[in-house]
Amino acid sequence: MCFFASPTFCRILLFLHLQPRFGGHFGGHNVGQKRLLKTEWKEVEMQSFTYTSRGLRRRRNGDRWGAVLSHTDSVTGEVVRTFHTVEGKTRRQAERARDALILELERKGGTVGSSMSVREFMDQFLAYKEGSDTIEPSTVRGYRAEARQIDSYIGNVRLADLSVEDVSGWMRDMGDDGYAPKSVSKPFRLLKQALKWGMAQDLITKNPCDFCKPPRRARTPINALPREERTRMLELARRAQPAHMGIAIELALTTGMRRGEVCALRWSDLSDDGTITVSHALGNGDGGFDVKEPKTSSSLRTIPLTRRTFDMLRLVRADAVRIANEFALPFGDPYILGTQEEKSRPYNPTQLGKDFAAFCKMDGFKCTFHGLRHTFATMMIAGGCDVRTVASYLGHASVSMTLDIYADVDPEAKCAAVSKVEESFDAEMSGHGDAIMDSAIGAPRRREPALSFSVDQLKAMLATAEEKEARHGRL
Repeated sequence: MCFFASPTFCRILLFLHLQPRFGGHFGGHNVGQKRLLKTEWKEVEMQSFTYTSRGLRRRRNGDRWGAVLSHTDSVTGEVVRTFHTVEGKTRRQAERARDALILELERKGGTVGSSMSVREFMDQFLAYKEGSDTIEPSTVRGYRAEARQIDSYIGNVRLADLSVEDVSGWMRDMGDDGYAPKSVSKPFRLLKQALKWGMAQDLITKNPCDFCKPPRRARTPINALPREERTRMLELARRAQPAHMGIAIELALTTGMRRGEVCALRWSDLSDDGTITVSHALGNGDGGFDVKEPKTSSSLRTIPLTRRTFDMLRLVRADAVRIANEFALPFGDPYILGTQEEKSRPYNPTQLGKDFAAFCKMDGFKCTFHGLRHTFATMMIAGGCDVRTVASYLGHASVSMTLDIYADVDPEAKCAAVSKVEESFDAEMSGHGDAIMDSAIGAPRRREPALSFSVDQLKAMLATAEEKEARHGRL
């Protein structure tokens, strides 16, 4: 057997090849050399990562593309997905940029967090959130607006160097620039969520936001309508234009449904027993609206209608069916607040909000459409309904949510409660007499109870007094 092809000779060559790199000698290694040897072999192991492209989608803003890559974790054996941003005017250019990124990642062993800026990191996170299909397009737009605020203050900071002082200083600077506490806390919560995801992706080892507190937000008062105003609005809703907007006002004011839930109602959701079922909601998507499941599982609910509202809806449905029959059109199952045809188009929630704002401005109401939901809730609470019932009507996920939002009820209910307390004290004090402050000496004195006598008692008392006077005269 040839010596140069033997396993022993190969091991010797490998040893001689590695020896100069580690700076040691044949007599063994010191502690530092052992640590270096371990690091080198770890680097070799990390370079064995193989990345696979799982998707490439163009962003809406310019020549930026979102790339989804995956690799197998060498320790856990799990498939890890990462989200990156590449640039390219065409798809071919974007694919080349993605391939170059893959080579760079494999060369560095998947560790790109050390050189990544906060701006680049937020792009990755938003691409992940957008690609996950777990949030609404409107939420994505809100996230991007908040990310731009983060970018303008700390976007150039290296992700690996981001510190507690950086985050705290950024929030102080926003406050100094005139931003309200709410406007500061929203991007802070987004950054905290993004950094938590970055830790799961092994891009960072700690979350600086865990050690920071955003400015305290002032509690926003509930804009519920008082009694006279909600009665007036309910009467004007029947004559409002467009007519669908008036129906939407009455439904929201008497059921507490959200704007998107009202717009998604179909005639099949209306039952003959006087109830209506909330099973869908309309949300604003890219270029229009989309039908989705309600906000939470608790939002799937059946709500009893008032007699007035139920009768109104039956009349509207009967009129729509009559018109469809006159023109020999199939009725199908149209939206209640949409076009009354088989392929019905619903009332856009955004347009409903605009129409309601114009209605309030014209008739002197200070309320938003969501304020009708608040009005309904405060009416139920002021009427003595328990919180659990109110939560089921509103479709809240928990009773604590209802308590947190509606801790402050109708001011009229507060006045009524104070009156009841006053009446209670009056009843308790009536048996003991009232303590009246003597204005002259400043000390309380008891008021004598009022005397009452019948006519016969007065005559007897008068006769006794006359007899005493006669005796006194004889003496």
